[in-house]
Amino acid sequence: MANDPVRGKRIREAISRSHIRKVHAVAAELNVSVAAVSRWQNGGHTSLESVCLLAELLDVSLDWLLLGRGTMDWHTDSTISTGELHWVLLLRNRSSKLQSLFISLLQAIPPEKTER
Repeated sequence: MANDPVRGKRIREAISRSHIRKVHAVAAELNVSVAAVSRWQNGGHTSLESVCLLAELLDVSLDWLLLGRGTMDWHTDSTISTGELHWVLLLRNRSSKLQSLFISLLQAIPPEKTER
């Protein structure tokens, strides 16, 4: 993968928040050189395989680490139910006009009040 200083920043953040905080330990766990990990932290070239291994080692979302999508712990987010996922996938296969109409309809329906 090409140089990307923003990805390097995410890698630094993930390492600093993980249970493995030393670059030497990360390098040893991944069986790569310390220079390679340092290069990644500075946004330098890395392979997809290395980023996948790094995400797994640091227990962070691969989408977040690689592309900046979602959050660091997005991969552990289980707040969406199977039923909700089903609705999202159904909506995804519709035209943008139908998606917009459906979302407008949902937004027009007032939320139900919960009893306490």
